[in-house]
Amino acid sequence: MTHHLPDSGSLIHKGNRLTGFTIFVVVLCLLNLIINNINHRFFVSDFKVFYYAAKDLMAGGKVYFIAFGEDSGFYKYSPLTLLYFLPFTLLSLQAAAVIHICILSFAYWYTYLLTRKLLVRNFFTGHISHEGWLLSLAVICTMIFLVKELYLGNINILLIMLSLLALKSFLKGNPLVSGILLGLVILTKPFYLVLLLPLLFRKEIRSMAVVVLTMLAGLLIPFLFFGFERNFYLTVDWIKTMLVHNAAYPSMNSMDYLLHYYLFPGLTGPTELVIIFISLCLLAWFILKNFRSEKKGEVQKFLPKQNFTMEWFLILALLPNIFKTDTEHFLASAPVFTFIIYFIAVKRKRWLIPLMVILVFFYGGNSQDLLGADFSYKLFSMGLIGLSNLLIVLLALILFLDFRKRTNLG
Repeated sequence: MTHHLPDSGSLIHKGNRLTGFTIFVVVLCLLNLIINNINHRFFVSDFKVFYYAAKDLMAGGKVYFIAFGEDSGFYKYSPLTLLYFLPFTLLSLQAAAVIHICILSFAYWYTYLLTRKLLVRNFFTGHISHEGWLLSLAVICTMIFLVKELYLGNINILLIMLSLLALKSFLKGNPLVSGILLGLVILTKPFYLVLLLPLLFRKEIRSMAVVVLTMLAGLLIPFLFFGFERNFYLTVDWIKTMLVHNAAYPSMNSMDYLLHYYLFPGLTGPTELVIIFISLCLLAWFILKNFRSEKKGEVQKFLPKQNFTMEWFLILALLPNIFKTDTEHFLASAPVFTFIIYFIAVKRKRWLIPLMVILVFFYGGNSQDLLGADFSYKLFSMGLIGLSNLLIVLLALILFLDFRKRTNLG
């Protein structure tokens, strides 16, 4: 068999076409870091919680139900997750925070590269012009949540990146790596358990087994460091903290809030649990329909990967709507936005651009600096971030079904 070496010019072009996108993200993150320091707003309040909780952990003190910082701030993640922050305690808070922000910035950049790779391998396999611009537009859509993520120093973008790495490994048939990555993500924030649905309906027993074993190991590993009794109480406190936080958190973008605000203000009862149940049933129905379509006759070879990828993207984007969380979690819509932008560019559906502009404004344009504090809070209290995110997910679903139909994939 004769092997043809690729033209050197094409290799250089392939390596350089995303350079502009990389520069854009680097400049964006550096400006955010510099401006916050100049304005004495480098608070990283969430990172401070992680940092001081890790210090207390090493000193044998309490970790949960302790307010770290000036006013409040409670550590809400698993004991295993806190091990990630232990090396930071060897540094000053300022130095550790800068390193952490750099890690978050890398994760944000790499998340878009992972999304792009999944799209060009499984959906848009031909030549795509101006990919750097397309990815930069996708970044702009979620920029306000990135700024808040960097301002607080949280780890949501790390979890999104690990989730996409797990997806990539699943698609490559590597249940060990994918299961470990997803297990670590779930250990940090258990509502990521919803990502098991695509595996469950496809009977990916090995992958799910690795996820379960990783979670068990994650619960047991801290025993090696802190002993049985202390780690037992740490785990119990973690569970209690999650329950208290979920009950008290005043989310204004969840479907539960939207239901009460727009339709049934006097509705009582466990509406959040009902919404979670209905959402899981609808996701399960969608995944089951996809799985059955893959089993009918001759199908295009990309169909299973396309179905699996879109299911993963949609679940990630819907998590902050299904569960009561803070707004930084809407960063998880980054893959959905990237899919829509690539679809519009490749299929030349320019009539969708005005609709996207409107949705992006209500999704990611609510800034106090731009709109003023009073008007910004009014829009926020209307749940427009959550509502627009639901419409964006719906648009992505419609475009996906249209894409699948027009390419004779089911």
